[in-house]
Amino acid sequence: MSQRCLRVLAADDDPTMAILLRAVLQAPAFELVVAGNGADALRAASAQDAFDIALLDVEMPEVDGLQVAAQLRRQFGERLCIVLLTGREDAAFVAAQQSLRAQYLPKPVDWTQLPQRLRDWSAER
Repeated sequence: MSQRCLRVLAADDDPTMAILLRAVLQAPAFELVVAGNGADALRAASAQDAFDIALLDVEMPEVDGLQVAAQLRRQFGERLCIVLLTGREDAAFVAAQQSLRAQYLPKPVDWTQLPQRLRDWSAER
């Protein structure tokens, strides 16, 4: 039984993260669009109304991952799985994550588990 290709929008301002995401989330299991910042992620989401998952770094300059997540939640509702990438675990972050109804993936990322975690979260939609 083949798995459905998941369309992933990833936003991270760290070029190394983009390289690692491309290495781990490969076709045919994943169709990945990587944005280097939050504004580019919002533009990509507006241009393609077809993502299953948004994987967002929380700490980005200008438009951060929480702002992107809030806009994506308003735009796409619950059909989009939002995953926040961060090392933060403070009360303000946890409250924001919960209000956005987003998943949380701690940094450093466990790259061996990432594809299955995304599949599991996407299946919950």
